[in-house]
Amino acid sequence: MDREKQKAIEHHNAALMDSMDPLAVMDNLCAGLLSLVEKEFIKESHSTRRDRNRELISILFRKREELEPFEHFVQALKKTDANHEIMAKDILKTYVCRLLARSKR
Repeated sequence: MDREKQKAIEHHNAALMDSMDPLAVMDNLCAGLLSLVEKEFIKESHSTRRDRNRELISILFRKREELEPFEHFVQALKKTDANHEIMAKDILKTYVCRLLARSKR
């Protein structure tokens, strides 16, 4: 994943760790972005929701930009429920602000 997109997600890390439902978000991710092995690893090897959230985001950060992990993650958040949709909008705002600030340099 592109570094600016990672930074936008990291900016909202606390809210994501506290509020995101990783299993629901994974259910809404486009097919093929996560392998079955990655999904099972997230579901079964982490005992807390925070740990599952951390692992899901970590895996998405390592995905190639061509797979559009940021865009699919934001879409999955929007599809999950109203609270997740708010997080998605906040992440997008942060990303756009970072791009604008970078272009002014």
